[in-house]
Amino acid sequence: MTYWIKLLYDRNTYIIDLDRVGAFCHTPNGRISFSVMDGSTTIVVNQQSDPASYQAILDYIEKKTGLSII
Repeated sequence: MTYWIKLLYDRNTYIIDLDRVGAFCHTPNGRISFSVMDGSTTIVVNQQSDPASYQAILDYIEKKTGLSII
């Protein structure tokens, strides 16, 4: 089963299969970043600008790994 999300980033709409993301980065200021399209684009999501996508990514990580990153 794949896990897709749709988000707006840098004036573009991305539909992303989170199962294909190799790694996520959670920074001390609360941002989550990850690379898409063979590493050529890095998406940065924060809770203030896109709370739904931010929470969906956190939920995905916890569901897949059993770990919380915050």
